Amino acid sequence: MKLDADNETLAENKVLIMYLLSIMDKPINNDELYRLVLSIQDMNYFYFQQFLIDLKENKYIAGFEKEGNEVYELTENGKATLDLTLDMLPRNNKIKGR
Repeated sequence: MKLDADNETLAENKVLIMYLLSIMDKPINNDELYRLVLSIQDMNYFYFQQFLIDLKENKYIAGFEKEGNEVYELTENGKATLDLTLDMLPRNNKIKGR
């Protein structure tokens, strides 16, 4: 799949998803996560889905069934990666106090 953005923008979008998962108190389902991402950044739904697949394949996030829905959470590998890449995320995309 070829996404129409530069590598830095693609990486920022993945970091945003990992960041949002890191600040959640519980696993979150696909629709909730996408709505949260959209409240911060305009992102094409199909690109969002591809980002989730890439993050899962690289074991940065985990997806599992809960009450009939697939939910996502950040893995330990994802937390370590986020610590290294959080600076890529523009300051205005971060939630105050986090």
